Amino acid sequence: MEEKMNDIELKTLIDHLIELFGISSPDELKGSVESCVFTDDTDKMSAFCEFVGDLKIDWMQKIFQYYEADRVEKKQDYTPLSLCKLCAELTKTEGDTVYDICAGSGALTIQKWAQNSQKTFICEELDTNVLPFLLFNMIVRNMNGYVINRDVLSQKLIKVYHLISRDKFAMIEEQETVPDFEADEIVCNPPYNIKWDSPLPMLADDRFIDMCIPPKSNANFAFVFTAIHKLRKSGKCAFILPNGVLNSQPEQECRECLTNAGYVEKIIENPNNMFESTGIGTNVILFSRGNKEISLYDLRLKGTESKREQRGQFGGASHTNRTYTKTVNTLSDELIDNVCNKPCSNIAEYSKVVSNEEIAANKYRWAPSHYIELLLETENKHRPYADIVKNINDIIRLRNICKLTINESLAKTLGLDVELFKKASANSQECRKNLSEMVKLDMLTDDYITFSKDKNKIIFSSNDKDILSHLFAFFLNSWKQDIDLLNTLENTYLTELRDALLPDLMSGKIDLLGEENEKGGDK
Repeated sequence: MEEKMNDIELKTLIDHLIELFGISSPDELKGSVESCVFTDDTDKMSAFCEFVGDLKIDWMQKIFQYYEADRVEKKQDYTPLSLCKLCAELTKTEGDTVYDICAGSGALTIQKWAQNSQKTFICEELDTNVLPFLLFNMIVRNMNGYVINRDVLSQKLIKVYHLISRDKFAMIEEQETVPDFEADEIVCNPPYNIKWDSPLPMLADDRFIDMCIPPKSNANFAFVFTAIHKLRKSGKCAFILPNGVLNSQPEQECRECLTNAGYVEKIIENPNNMFESTGIGTNVILFSRGNKEISLYDLRLKGTESKREQRGQFGGASHTNRTYTKTVNTLSDELIDNVCNKPCSNIAEYSKVVSNEEIAANKYRWAPSHYIELLLETENKHRPYADIVKNINDIIRLRNICKLTINESLAKTLGLDVELFKKASANSQECRKNLSEMVKLDMLTDDYITFSKDKNKIIFSSNDKDILSHLFAFFLNSWKQDIDLLNTLENTYLTELRDALLPDLMSGKIDLLGEENEKGGDK
């Protein structure tokens, strides 16, 4: 089909899958995919592959992230393609076993498969909602391996699925136990900064015998130690982690342990705004054995802007027919190749090789920007004012797209500091006016909150004709769930009322006008 391309627009993709799976809405897709997987429906698999064309892209990730992902409790925000490519290239070895921890829908595994489809792929994932999409992705790519449905941290096992390659699509079998394995290549983008309960007794858990115990407030390094425990002696392991792990005090002991044991090979600080739904700063750390120095890369200013256009998914025709633009940062293939395959050297504002001793002398800070020198010249070089102002205006616009109008008293009751908001708004307007005059460029003004005197008024409104805030999807889903619950409760009480009325109507105790019969009614 002519639709085959590297960036099938989400609305086109979901509309086609709804037709392919014979369903009426995206809410039914998970069940249909699950049925396809467990009934070995190769006709639907073939139709899917024919439509998308390029199986080196995780098309199911786009669907699951938009319609199913839980970003609040499970911290689900799936891995951008260029970071998947980076992790895949960093971990390339001659070995034959790939292990993807917290695999999600399998985007990282797919990039490993694109390198070498003949390896054994072992994916571990807790969330049963995403599991059908992960299994589907592996089956249509005819992967040989396993899907382990388990809590990585507690090691509580739910199910194990064995995938066996065939002529075109893999077949699936359930089994009772987790296979015993060591991995040559490990990739992971875990949920960030989640609390966890360390297993007791710790000395009985092989993952932590030679490691320190990560703080209960943060499981980032618990995932890392779990991975390293399964890493073959000559293997490589790449993690995508939040930038907090690089310098945070509670995790210093973990950094010390890994540095002194020689497990850290490369640390790469990524550009911001690489993910679809959050601007959180991330890094990629490459772990291996026997490292006496660490290659550091600062890519914060090396990203390439990519604009993604997507039609609206919710609301009436004015929304579903509207195209929204999302700007994210990506890493170019050339940059990935330089970081992964060329020797690291000391280049200002880009890279530096640092010994483990120097890391120790700096209290085990890992942030590349702490070590890589800046270019200091007499001339004050900077980006053009227009580019900087554009970035500021983009942020203001994104903040303004979801506007809150709220009664002042109600706002205070809900914990909003009304006076602080008013003061900040006034200061911001004055500041932007002055800056605008200095650089001779227009700057947007804040318009994301208004305080009203109307009693009990609270309204969230779309405040931009071209962009719809992702928050409205959350609001709508919560509203729908609440309405469904209330409708169910109402039907329960209506049924109860009907059952109570029917005998009284039949006996003549009350008449059809709802008035009680004087003879039999209560007074």
